[in-house]
Amino acid sequence: MRHIINRKTAIEVIILLLTLICIMTIWPLRIFADTFEYSPGGNLLDESITVNFEDNAVQKFITRYDRLKSVDVYVSEMTEGRYLSVAVRNEEHTELLRVLVDTADYQLPDYVNVPMELDVEPGKEYYLLFEGCRSKYNLGFEDIPENPEYVGSLYTHWNEIPGRHISCFYNYKVPMSRSRSLMYIGILAAVAAVLIIAERIFFKLNPEKNSLLTVGKTVKYVANPLNAIVFLTLMIMVFPLRIFDSRPIDIIFYEIGLIVCAGIGFYAINHNVVRHSMGVSFWQTIEGSDRPKSCLMMFTIAMSLWYACAYMNDLYDIYHTLSERRMVIWLILTMLLTFTFREAFNIPNLLWLAASVIAGVRYYGLHSLADTEKEYDLHNMALKYGIIIVILGGFVVISLIRRAAMLLRKRFLHITEHDSSRSVITAFGILLLVFMASIIIFRNTRWWGVAMSVTFICLYLRIAGWQGKKNWYKILAGGLMVNFLLSLGFSLLHRYFAGFVSGRFAFIFHTVTVTAEYLALMAAVATVMLVAKIVAMPKKCGVVLLFKSAWKEIVLFGWILSYAVFTVSRTAILSIAVTVIAVILVTVSVHKKQFFRIIGVMAAAAIICFPGAFTLQRILPTIVARPTIYLIDDTDVLVRGGADWNSTNFMCVERFAGLFGEKILGVDLGDYHYPVDKNNYDEDGNPYYDHYGFPIDQSNEEYYYDDQGKVDETGQEHLLASAGFTRAEAHMLSEEMNGYVDTESRLDMISNGRITIFKAYAKELNLTGHDEMGALLPNGEIAVHAHNTYMQVAYDHGIPVGILFMVLLIAAAVLGVKLYRKNCRQNPILLLIFAVVMAFAFAGISEWVFQFCNPMTVALMLAFAGLTFKEAKD
Repeated sequence: MRHIINRKTAIEVIILLLTLICIMTIWPLRIFADTFEYSPGGNLLDESITVNFEDNAVQKFITRYDRLKSVDVYVSEMTEGRYLSVAVRNEEHTELLRVLVDTADYQLPDYVNVPMELDVEPGKEYYLLFEGCRSKYNLGFEDIPENPEYVGSLYTHWNEIPGRHISCFYNYKVPMSRSRSLMYIGILAAVAAVLIIAERIFFKLNPEKNSLLTVGKTVKYVANPLNAIVFLTLMIMVFPLRIFDSRPIDIIFYEIGLIVCAGIGFYAINHNVVRHSMGVSFWQTIEGSDRPKSCLMMFTIAMSLWYACAYMNDLYDIYHTLSERRMVIWLILTMLLTFTFREAFNIPNLLWLAASVIAGVRYYGLHSLADTEKEYDLHNMALKYGIIIVILGGFVVISLIRRAAMLLRKRFLHITEHDSSRSVITAFGILLLVFMASIIIFRNTRWWGVAMSVTFICLYLRIAGWQGKKNWYKILAGGLMVNFLLSLGFSLLHRYFAGFVSGRFAFIFHTVTVTAEYLALMAAVATVMLVAKIVAMPKKCGVVLLFKSAWKEIVLFGWILSYAVFTVSRTAILSIAVTVIAVILVTVSVHKKQFFRIIGVMAAAAIICFPGAFTLQRILPTIVARPTIYLIDDTDVLVRGGADWNSTNFMCVERFAGLFGEKILGVDLGDYHYPVDKNNYDEDGNPYYDHYGFPIDQSNEEYYYDDQGKVDETGQEHLLASAGFTRAEAHMLSEEMNGYVDTESRLDMISNGRITIFKAYAKELNLTGHDEMGALLPNGEIAVHAHNTYMQVAYDHGIPVGILFMVLLIAAAVLGVKLYRKNCRQNPILLLIFAVVMAFAFAGISEWVFQFCNPMTVALMLAFAGLTFKEAKD
């Protein structure tokens, strides 16, 4: 950033970079798209079908492209009410999306546009379900021409109406044509060329203005205006345009959040780096020549955790296999980055590369499935990944054999020269090996323990002989934080912050339970990095200087804590609280009188970052309109696809405050009365119309006056006023209880039946473990896992192995504290060992977190690396 360039070069680089970014939006990102309109091509008839509370219409259609932008449907008459309710269902009749359309501004009969922005699979059957929304309307028919493409049957009450199709135009978003793309790319290139030529002429005529400046200053000249434009645009969209919400409290809160984010952005662009002498910088303590490799290792660690997270979202064995093998590939790449040049490029490796590639290609040819087989593509992909693992793993094995041979040769020849990379196994390493051997011997049909043991033993051996092992925990901390940043980017682009069904934000996962585990781990790492920065500063330094030194760690910690709060999960908040407090206590045992300063900085981080995190998570994914919805996602169907940006079923301040107060604080802040179909309800949640679309004062449905705005477990399906406790939440709660919870035990009720599950597993414990997972519950059902890591390990592998596992964790925690206390001045990041172990240990009390592809297990095994060896003494 301090490299000197002239102003002419700086301007040319900026023009070229901005042009490249603009071209990439056209290709390969293909952000800009055309609209393809498809219609069956029939003739509009005088016939129609009536839709109301009792009568629906279902139109089957076959998708042509992968993005359904909207559907224009012919409405001949709106008899009662004003809303259409249109849902999209897939082949399994799972509801993917529901859209409510207000027809008040249409002059009927006319085509009414139903916005979708839904990703679909081309060539698959889907269904448009038309229902009443306190309304009654008529849809026009058209006949079906001969041999129609992409047209299915029409049904009412699932009885087919032959020879008819609802008059519709299906609008697909398709990539911009090649010719138009090339034309726009050519225009951009021409504009860039003209600007560069003009700039060169200007400096040729005015050479005195071609002054020198640094790369850092050049970046500031570009980044500051961009930051200002982005956040000023978002602020205008919030107010006065009111695109995301019209309620004053939300507008004020979002504006505050955007101001906070803009301020962080400006400071990140313009701040001056605090040198190591003023505190501690993990980055500056890594030698310059080692930094490129360290960055690559951080990225490989981040990607291994990314696929471990993907594994947690997968629901089928084949997808588990794919995620597991991808994760292993990235872990092997981490090992390969520890190679020296001579270890990487030598004759044995070249021979192995040639032989393994030839053998791998032949093996793939013999075992790959033909494209006529079911799921052939997934099977073949898993096969490819397996072959890649063997090829890459071979290099690691060869390096370990060569190193072992070299050490034996030195010992045999009594060569005693100093070797800084030589290490010996520690007592903890022996304990870990015994544990790994135990889960292999008592694997009881489970092979993941074998794969995990082999993978991490190879990694430990590579790190033990690696010249850069002194930087391992800096790299590990960086890798974990890079993973969080990747996950955060994905969440801000593709995860809607929905207020319903449950309103608990699951980040990049499909359950808040896994999210709680993940964020507890990340909070542990962020805490270590933050407290290390705080205690390294002079005790009497001011707040400004402290912020300058630790601003990145403050923002990171605050953002992680904010997302933990978004989960509205007692598990997440309690896990993070225990882990953070444990880390702080260990820190202040060395650095006296730092407790209140640490707590103050953390509290400030949470308060400052929460509005920004909430605001960006609420508005950015709605703008992108490419939500990732998991198969068991509980996001409300009314905010899927490209939902209205101002939908009241997105999360808002009032809804979140109510959820947090009820679920975390145990305080009732009142019901949430704000309907999606706002023209059907007054401000108190009382309807203007009954379910048939008649004005409520003319309706015989008197029971609809009772308890309006609330939906109980048996509530009506078409009551769309958002409430503090929804029908779906009630159903989910009843499903969770399942009849096995001890209702007389408050602890069992609070823990969603975990005490009952623990007792069921405890009854079946033995010395050698079980082949199958699952203990029998009192109601005759099987508890798939114990919701407790220690119980699960003992159940799977036997009581002795369970005890050994607990001893292993206790030993790791104790050694982590000892290492930190011994090296707290020179290498404070060693506190990471204790933090990761604590996060894992506490999360393991209420969840099963020990499995090869669980992110917490991956982080734990990586954190063990430095405990397994010590430098050998000559």
